[in-house]
Amino acid sequence: MTGRRGRRVLAGVAGAALLLGIGMAPSAQMTEAAFTDSDHARTTITALRLAPPQITGFSSCIRPPVLGGSFMKIVFQWPNAAAPYSTMTSANVQWRVGTTVIAPVVTGPNAQGRYTADITTGLLSGLLGSLLGADVILEMRTTYSGWTSPGVTTATYNAPLIAGAPTCTPANGV
Repeated sequence: MTGRRGRRVLAGVAGAALLLGIGMAPSAQMTEAAFTDSDHARTTITALRLAPPQITGFSSCIRPPVLGGSFMKIVFQWPNAAAPYSTMTSANVQWRVGTTVIAPVVTGPNAQGRYTADITTGLLSGLLGSLLGADVILEMRTTYSGWTSPGVTTATYNAPLIAGAPTCTPANGV
């Protein structure tokens, strides 16, 4: 038996031996082990729903300066003094206009725990906003340990076309 025929015979014998060995192996034994522990645990889990900062007013709401600069100053605070809000700073606020994240200059807190955010504009948008008016909706959210508040607080700025006093309107979220 040389060549191909010999290898086929050897492979057949090896396969038959393997099948015979598996068939003759002892079957698994049943065990009497069982999980019978009757201990139970009970706890209460409390989840925190982050609330956005709350606007308490506007210290400035003017037409955008022609050369750019500050046009709205928002005064805000955290919804309460309890944890986690007691450890939050102005860095825990995410500011957006549409999909654009902005970074206003924020000062505070003052003695009442309030912060002031200075919203500014650039040269071109200041010139156009001063002449043509502007509508801006600014959103504020709370961020904390990788989480962001589902609710949003908005500050709506509206300057009418060419003349007239602008308005700043808050809408505090929950």
